[in-house]
Amino acid sequence: MVFQWFHSTAYMMDDEVGSLVEKLKPQFVTKWLKTVCEVRFDVMVMCLLPKPVEFARVGGYWDKSCSTVTQLKEGLNRILCLIPYNVISQPLWECFIPEWLEAIRTEVPDSQLKEFREVLRYFRHLFQRIKTANETINFRSHKNTWIFGQNV
Repeated sequence: MVFQWFHSTAYMMDDEVGSLVEKLKPQFVTKWLKTVCEVRFDVMVMCLLPKPVEFARVGGYWDKSCSTVTQLKEGLNRILCLIPYNVISQPLWECFIPEWLEAIRTEVPDSQLKEFREVLRYFRHLFQRIKTANETINFRSHKNTWIFGQNV
């Protein structure tokens, strides 16, 4: 349900309420999700799968009778809404993305594959940037003793 909330609030108007909700995400919810991921990595993975366990099928497209293709598109969009908040780590990504790619390969008719092209391209671009940034930070931390004002 929390993932659905991120997805729903991503499209809020940029007014006072929307601004307040956006402040809540990094201050509280993102920290909580990262803690959940550290403590129960397996649960995070299960909730982010294309066909999650029963307890994770709450809200949004799970409450509607819709096609598998719609479920897959909505699920990918939900994940896309989590990425800017650094909720999806590289190890987490590596656990669930193969399942998504397999589901798209086996359950989406060829005639509808083009609907996924843009989202998948965006994912690839985003995680390439994240991976490059992490490698740069790691390189700098080994090369220098002071990074970001902290002794490393």
